[in-house]
Amino acid sequence: MKEHVPKFTHFVNEERTFILDGEILEKKNIVLNCQSVTPQEAIRACGKRMLESGYIEEGYIQAMLDRDSGDSVAVGSHVSIPHGDKESRALVKKTGLVVMTYPDGMDWNGQRVRLVIGVASRGEEHLEILKRVAAIAVDEETADRLVDDADLNALYACLNGLDAAKVKRPLLEKKNIVLNCQSVTPEEAITACGRLLVESGYASEGYIQSMLKRNSAFSAAVGSHIAIPHGTKDSLEFIRRTGVAVMTYPDGIQWEDKVVRLVIGIASKGEEHLELLNRIVEMIRSEEDTDALVANTTEEELYKQLNGLT
Repeated sequence: MKEHVPKFTHFVNEERTFILDGEILEKKNIVLNCQSVTPQEAIRACGKRMLESGYIEEGYIQAMLDRDSGDSVAVGSHVSIPHGDKESRALVKKTGLVVMTYPDGMDWNGQRVRLVIGVASRGEEHLEILKRVAAIAVDEETADRLVDDADLNALYACLNGLDAAKVKRPLLEKKNIVLNCQSVTPEEAITACGRLLVESGYASEGYIQSMLKRNSAFSAAVGSHIAIPHGTKDSLEFIRRTGVAVMTYPDGIQWEDKVVRLVIGIASKGEEHLELLNRIVEMIRSEEDTDALVANTTEEELYKQLNGLT
């Protein structure tokens, strides 16, 4: 971290230990592969997610901007940690983090930043949080690996103080279940599913075009009101790891000569997705089964069923 080591040293050497209860970083607040923006826009994006998650009152966003303008929150090693000052802690409702990765990087007051970790802390918990951040920001290679791997679970584990090797990786994350979508064209539905796969680090941008190409050659609508968009055989270069996105369309999509109400987008490097497809077959054997599922299911139910947790 070169000249920025002092920014972390007193946290790492702090003798007091603070116990953080529960997860301070929720998976829904990890946003991968963001488009490069200005530092101010990145701070506002972090703040918006903090606000939506109930961590802060709206005034905390301005406090983060003010803090950065007074003393840059870019701490070296391609990492930035937007946060407020002591006076703004009154605007924090509960401690929590937001993580956003920017593979192409951004200029942050003369420093290159690729990993942004927004911190909202009510009390002394920030000391333990910053120790965890220090482990990530020990050098540029460590931070860059987390950004380039686009591994949501690794970031989740590191910042929740967990052993990344012991964090199970479900094929379907709750953040990738979107219910009750408005009807769109098949191409728009595929693009929306693909965007979820890219933002979750399962695939790179090129995979979306591959999904569209595959559908134009062989329809992704497989019957029973289901479509399963996925890439072509030559799209493996765009897949980083196996994952799934699910979207429901209660009013249906006209997909060539079929109606589709359940869209399941898949990015798969191997055969891991076959077990999930077997679960789909077990759950849904007719159009009536799909329609009932779409009309009545919850995010939690779909998560458990498709990950084999029921």
